[in-house]
Amino acid sequence: MTADVSSLRTSPGKPVTHHGGFEALDEELDYIVPLSEVKGTIPDAVSGTFFRIGPGRNKIGGQEFGHWFDGDGMLHSVSFKDYGVVYRNRYVRTPKYLAETKANKIVKRSFGHNAPGGIRKNIGRLPANCANTNLVYHGGKLLALWEGGRPWQLDPATLDTIGEYDYDGKLGKFNTFSAHGKVNPRTGVYYNFGIRPSFNPKGALTGKGAIDLYKIAPSGHLVEKGSFEVDFLSFCHDFALTENYMIFFQSPIAMKSPVPWLAGLIPFDQAIAWRPELGMKIYVVRTADFQVEKVFTVDDPFVAIHFSNAWEADDGNIEVDLTRYEDFSVNEQLRNVLHSKGDTSAGRFMRYRLDLHSGTIEANEYKEALGGEFPQWDHRYTTQPTSVMYAACMMGDDSTFFDGVERIDLQTGKVKTHALGEGRYTSEAMHVAPRDEDDNQEGWLVSMVYDARDHSSEVVIFDARTLDEVAVVPLQNHVPFGFHCGYSPRSFIR
Repeated sequence: MTADVSSLRTSPGKPVTHHGGFEALDEELDYIVPLSEVKGTIPDAVSGTFFRIGPGRNKIGGQEFGHWFDGDGMLHSVSFKDYGVVYRNRYVRTPKYLAETKANKIVKRSFGHNAPGGIRKNIGRLPANCANTNLVYHGGKLLALWEGGRPWQLDPATLDTIGEYDYDGKLGKFNTFSAHGKVNPRTGVYYNFGIRPSFNPKGALTGKGAIDLYKIAPSGHLVEKGSFEVDFLSFCHDFALTENYMIFFQSPIAMKSPVPWLAGLIPFDQAIAWRPELGMKIYVVRTADFQVEKVFTVDDPFVAIHFSNAWEADDGNIEVDLTRYEDFSVNEQLRNVLHSKGDTSAGRFMRYRLDLHSGTIEANEYKEALGGEFPQWDHRYTTQPTSVMYAACMMGDDSTFFDGVERIDLQTGKVKTHALGEGRYTSEAMHVAPRDEDDNQEGWLVSMVYDARDHSSEVVIFDARTLDEVAVVPLQNHVPFGFHCGYSPRSFIR
């Protein structure tokens, strides 16, 4: 089954823009792409399952959601088999998705909009869980993640929704679970966190924020919880992991006042703002006991949204690679993605060295790197020194969305780029490790690429070292622009 895309195909002479990539995919599909239709050759090492998550729809019943973060989560899986490539997609059956699908209109309060019905329908209500931001396959469970609530479990083979997941009751009703956990490949332990207001021992609000910490064993059981207090409740999307530490960059994105939001007058998105006067701190927390080891003060506050790899150097200091934004203006663009005029933000890629002895910070930019997002690396070496970072990037000043991929040599700063070509756009590319016998290989990158010229999508496999497109799998449908991806060496399709 394929969608009717004739109205979205680009006619001769019509400008090619990226906006069709935000169109909804209403159909839930299952099909096989025969190997005879694949352009190039799929490497032997790419034999597992590639996952992609993001909003499957950004409006319903003619009503646009208030923010890209409000789109209903859709999982896509691509399984590489010796007889072909199996594609499947499913919406996550959250209460928001079910209620709004049934009503064919907005009925829930979300991150970027209130529910219709005024104060009575919004006062004291949290944004609805969209399960649309990231995913993890750990402990035999596939989870769709959204940082404002608990994860949702899906069957990794069928993508059918199993239900909200609370780790056998260890995630409380008001515990959040971020979209960016990290797995230490040497131990198999999965670390994650959640943000919440801070309470004193009597249960009263302190006016500060707290970050809850979770340690999840390779079996998938949540075995340890902790928390630490921060100066204010802030938007904290990601963290960095080394062998012994979790590192949190607390950017000054905070509420102006919680009262209008709690009273149901405005959505959460309008309640938070860039507040550099609050300052910025970096918290280094021990994984052994979840106690704060060191707190750094940042002189020039900025926004750290996504982190790449991090590790402890030979001198005991910490090195962290991340994507930096100078303020939170990126949020305005995320709010208006359906109507943007080519002003998509791209971050700068930076290396931060944290001296645990002196308490000093050294920052260096990868100056040859193009502006981009979604940094990735070879996850076999998470928490250990790595020499390469990969990212989606914007190839030129006139780029309207991510129209290339780049490879950043972290030792020399040299950058290799690959332009996708007219009308082709991408987001995160996942690294796939080479087979043991191919140690001379750097591995592969797998990504979804949207082609605005005919409103279709492809699964593209790149050589990680050269960024050449070695295989292109044409899909029968477009895949809406999403946020994050995952890869498992295991194929869940028989």
